[in-house]
Amino acid sequence: MTDKPSHLPALAAGAIAAILDLATKSWAYGAIPYGEVRPVLGEWFALTARSNPAGPWSLFHGVLPEPVLRISLPLLSVAAVVLLVQFLRRSDASDRVLGLGLAFILGGAAGNLWDRSLTAAGMMDPPGVRDFILVRGVWFGGDFPAFNLADAWITVGVVFVGWRILFERKGAEPAEGAGAAAGEAGA
Repeated sequence: MTDKPSHLPALAAGAIAAILDLATKSWAYGAIPYGEVRPVLGEWFALTARSNPAGPWSLFHGVLPEPVLRISLPLLSVAAVVLLVQFLRRSDASDRVLGLGLAFILGGAAGNLWDRSLTAAGMMDPPGVRDFILVRGVWFGGDFPAFNLADAWITVGVVFVGWRILFERKGAEPAEGAGAAAGEAGA
């Protein structure tokens, strides 16, 4: 009897990603006064404690009223988490690249959902997702928007999923024309 592949390793990776995100956010907010920037590697990489009350890169800040963001962003995050779980459940458990990519996205989404949920409940001061990683002078001559491990997990996960989608093999069949080229090379 062969063991059927399981999604458990991917789910564990997603849970670890979320836990690491929440732990590092808590550490940063406990160790660094809000708004202070502490250089780590010269002037280009620093740690800080900042809050993002809007979407990615403060996308909707000043565009939508704060009460709308407080409620809509957690709801959108819940929908994203539910969809990611469904994608993972329906994916091939033996496809580790896709599973790990979805798990990283799920872990990152869950980490930021926690902050957004606390903000919606009025329990986060200052309100918003906690960011603490700052890369300076690389974004159109300014600082890249502050981010956290959840954002990094989501980015890495998207790269994994994108890689899998772009380079997906259709079974064991060679690409069209590959067989003819191989036959010509052997002749």
